Amino acid sequence: MPSRPTREPNVMALVSLLAVLVILSISGFAMYVAYQHPVLAQPLAVATGVCAALLAAVGLTRR
Repeated sequence: MPSRPTREPNVMALVSLLAVLVILSISGFAMYVAYQHPVLAQPLAVATGVCAALLAAVGLTRR
């Protein structure tokens, strides 16, 4: 049976850092839009909750 290739720790750290940067930039954009347009605060809060739940589900399945 062929062995599974190992992942480089540096690559995993880089991918994790990139994911964090993307999440922070999207969150910052959402906060800016909610600040400039207070009417959109409720829909953005709902969308953030759904995204958080999906990310948690993905995190649990990746273990």
